[in-house]
Amino acid sequence: MSFDWVSYRRGLKPASGERGWIDAEDLSRLSLDAMRAENSVVRRTTSSGSLRLTGAGVTGHSAVMDDVADTMRHFQRLVLATGLAQAGHRSLRGQPSPDVVAKTKLKLDGAPMPGSLVLAFLPSLAPVDELTKNGHEDITNPTSAQAVDVAVSDALGLLNEGQLLGPDADETGFLRRLTALGPRVASTLRDFTTTLVSSEFEPEIRWMKPNERALRSRLSLPELSYLQKIVTSRELAKEPTTVVGKLRTVSDISNWKVEIADGSIVSIVAKLISEVEVADLRLGTTVRVHATVTEEVGPSGEGAAKYVATSVEVVDSNS
Repeated sequence: MSFDWVSYRRGLKPASGERGWIDAEDLSRLSLDAMRAENSVVRRTTSSGSLRLTGAGVTGHSAVMDDVADTMRHFQRLVLATGLAQAGHRSLRGQPSPDVVAKTKLKLDGAPMPGSLVLAFLPSLAPVDELTKNGHEDITNPTSAQAVDVAVSDALGLLNEGQLLGPDADETGFLRRLTALGPRVASTLRDFTTTLVSSEFEPEIRWMKPNERALRSRLSLPELSYLQKIVTSRELAKEPTTVVGKLRTVSDISNWKVEIADGSIVSIVAKLISEVEVADLRLGTTVRVHATVTEEVGPSGEGAAKYVATSVEVVDSNS
């Protein structure tokens, strides 16, 4: 594989409206990456990134461990969500693709700097393991971008677009793009910004892909707070759905259990259904439940779909 000098020069002198290399560190890294790539059949240099936290939540170069852990967990979720969206998985329902999970997983390496806390991270999967087949160049997919490169780029793009939001937020392309990416991305963006605001962290994120200029995103607390309010108030993290199945439990004070076609049980919060409607329902009845789905995060960081019923119809009362 010959080195793509055209793309390299484009990185130094990007198209109008794009940001090129920012400082001497950028230019030095691009030059070293170019030398490595010219003598390699496949890409072997890994991407890397950093998340620098400043603000009232940081004292010296230390911060509350739970707050830092929550911040990194939600950033990983945001990267996974944008990666899943790129692969066509935008729904909150179902389990994330194991392949996308593996390709977007990040590893952490922390380093302190006075007045801030810098968390360095890099892909869990090496480029040679993802971009080659049995150690050989995949000529059917001649790309140098890992899935995590695209996912992080999309995540930082959303943060940078969100930073520019003003009073006319509904008239911008940001909300249309976020809606197109799906409720999983919206919910992880909401949780990431909420954690930063509550922890009083101001993030500065960098992502460095070999032979390309570094991507950057930096937001202040007021910008994060406004972005979080916009995403939450527009209810973009909610996904409408319909669940059809047999009622296995029915109550006006606890969750319903509905057995769907594949035999699995869906737990549904039914607090919005009136007592009068609940009183007419019987166990074993086949119902159509209209609901909204959101993603809730457990103590260990796992995401689970939460169903909230908005209306119910009896399909067959003689089941």
